Parts: sequence; structure tokens; C-alpha cells
Amino acid sequence: MTTATGRRVAKLEGTLQPREAVLHWLAEAQSYPGVVEYLRSQIVGQPVEAAPLSVITGRVVAAVRAERKGQPREDVERAVHRAQGDAVFLFCLVVVLNGQALEVARVEGLRAAAVFYWMGTLLGGPPGPPSSDEDARERRDAWRSWRTVVDRLVADVRVETEARVELERRYLGGHPVLFPDGATAWAGHVDLVERLLGLAEAIEPARRTRRRSGGASIAARVEDLANRLADDARVKAYEIVGERERAVAIMERRLGESPLLANG
Repeated sequence: MTTATGRRVAKLEGTLQPREAVLHWLAEAQSYPGVVEYLRSQIVGQPVEAAPLSVITGRVVAAVRAERKGQPREDVERAVHRAQGDAVFLFCLVVVLNGQALEVARVEGLRAAAVFYWMGTLLGGPPGPPSSDEDARERRDAWRSWRTVVDRLVADVRVETEARVELERRYLGGHPVLFPDGATAWAGHVDLVERLLGLAEAIEPARRTRRRSGGASIAARVEDLANRLADDARVKAYEIVGERERAVAIMERRLGESPLLANG
């Protein structure tokens, strides 16, 4: 890169708004295998000023000050504070969504593997036709229970995927947030669940009366999960910028909405 080009790039980076600044960072960061590897490469042995979040907020502050040059100082500082908060929130949202994809793929992947094993035990059950009506009913109920769990896995995959896509659309202009490790882990989990569904349709076809979403509509579950993940990112952001009261307020609201406490 020539010196002149470098100056133009630096000038451009210094005029980025919160979402633009985070997307600019994300495009570079996603060249690394995962969030942990990226942060380790950027933080270890580096000054605080070179940390990703410091760079992002520095660009945003410069953009706001340039845009509001000549305005009253209090107005400028309020705008700077608001833009910094937005940038920190978006950064935290990227981290939260990557962590969610990795954790769900790990835990639910174990569940899906157990459902495969369960299918094997059912297929390897008593040989021959049922010995009685009770035996036939028990075999049928076992397969239906298994199919119910498969349906739940399928619904959960859909909810997780649609909630992440909704947050990407809502806050990041639809830009995919997953790092390579998260995208690979999630794709592997989806593939495993889709294979289970294919086998389930062949072995125990879905019935019209079956409620695949576990009683709650998919849309409502997606909205609930998206809101919870956004709240998680907000709590982290408020803690970073030193607004612990606002983080606590979110946690208190969520505790108040907990069905366990409501029923207590």
C-alpha cells in the first residue's frame, strides 16, 4: 500500500459510524479461525490503544466529532457517548452470537448424537412382530417419543438460526456474524439434525396433530431468543462503558419475567 493510499484508508476509517466501524472490523476479524484466536492475536503483547474495541470506538468518536464540528460542546459529548455505546453494543453482539452458536452446537450436538443412539436401540429391539397388543403399543409409543425429540431438535435449530438472522438484519445490515469455527460447528449440527429428520420421516412419519415447536409458536420463540441475546450484549456493553446500573436493570427485568419466579 502506497503512503497516499494509506492516508486515504486511514481517513476513511476515521469517519465510520458505529455499524460501519464494527462491520469494517468484522470483515478483517473473520479471516481468523475464531473469536478467541482473533482476540488473542490482537491483545497479547499489544498496547490497550491497539485492542479491537479501542480501535472501533476511536474511529466512531472521530467520525462524530468531525460530523458535529462547530456544535455546542455538550451536544457533541452526548453524541459521542451515544455512538460509543452503540459501537460497544454491536461489538458485544458479535461476540455473544458467536458464543451462542458454538455452545448450542456443542450441547445440542451431544443431544442429537444421543438420539441417534436411541434410534439404534429401538431398531435393535425385540425381533419379530409384537407378541401382544400391549407389546405393540409400547413399541409404537417408544418410536413416537423418539420422533417427538427429533421434532424438538429440528424446531430448536430453526429458532436459533432465525433469531441470529433477525439480529444480523436488525443491527448489522444482514451481515453474517459467525467466525469460521462457529459457522463450521453450526453447519455440522444442522446437518446432523437434518439427517435425523430424514430418518424420522422414513421410520415414524409426522402426524397432523403433532406440535413440532413444543407448544410455543416458532415466531414467538424466535422473538424471545433474539431479545434475550440482544439483552446479553447490552449487559456486557453497559459493563464495559461503566453503566452498571443499566446492566443491573436489565437483569432485574429478566428475573421479573422468569416463569419460575412468577409461579413462586
